[in-house]
Amino acid sequence: MSDEQVEELKRKPVVFFVDDEEGIRHMTKRLLRTRGFDMIGASSAAEAAEVIDRFEGDIDAVLMDINLPDGWGAQVAQRLIAVRPDLAVVYTTGFAEIDPIQSGGLVGAEQVIRKPFTGDQLADVLTRAIESKRGRR
Repeated sequence: MSDEQVEELKRKPVVFFVDDEEGIRHMTKRLLRTRGFDMIGASSAAEAAEVIDRFEGDIDAVLMDINLPDGWGAQVAQRLIAVRPDLAVVYTTGFAEIDPIQSGGLVGAEQVIRKPFTGDQLADVLTRAIESKRGRR
């Protein structure tokens, strides 16, 4: 195992959560931290673009709300992937009546998780998405 692989195993996975609801971002950060993840966040498509450009650390996954006030989550994810192609993508939605994958347009989706979700459900989905993305490198 290389030194780089050892270092990657030591650090917590970082999730970039883009959701316009501050309360959901705050709750999700707590859920993720107690399960061994770190989280950075953004409240809009515009803020997500700024954060991804400024943040100098590693980001393992983006947890993207499908419906943002200033853009469709898939379009935002596509821009983020263009900057950081190694990102695993997990979409989240409160819409129960549609299947986002089948409705099309979800770029690079590893998983979709519906709100409300539990911390264990979220950690499981993110872990699988990150491992799946790493397996394709």
